[in-house]
Amino acid sequence: MNIKYAVIDAATSGNNTLVAAVAGKKIRILAVFMIAAGTVIARFESAADGTAMSGQMNLAITSGFCLPFSEAGWGETVAGDLLNLELGGAVSVDGMLVYKLVDPNNNR
Repeated sequence: MNIKYAVIDAATSGNNTLVAAVAGKKIRILAVFMIAAGTVIARFESAADGTAMSGQMNLAITSGFCLPFSEAGWGETVAGDLLNLELGGAVSVDGMLVYKLVDPNNNR
């Protein structure tokens, strides 16, 4: 398994790219933790302004969450899409993401 890591350092209302698109590959979230500096709604999306990969998560001041490592993954983008974190306001959201790139033809 080719595990990759990304820093979550988002603060823009709307689209925040977490992982750039890779042609012909899906991005599968294996683990994540995030903490918000203020109250904000956040959700993961496949592409900017794209398909929701999670529901809207209401984060309160200095709150967050952790999704432990799962080889099956917590969600994945459409092949060729970037992984986006949409924020409902200009609030700093920080953390770390563990992911892998997946071939949509064999799911590996």
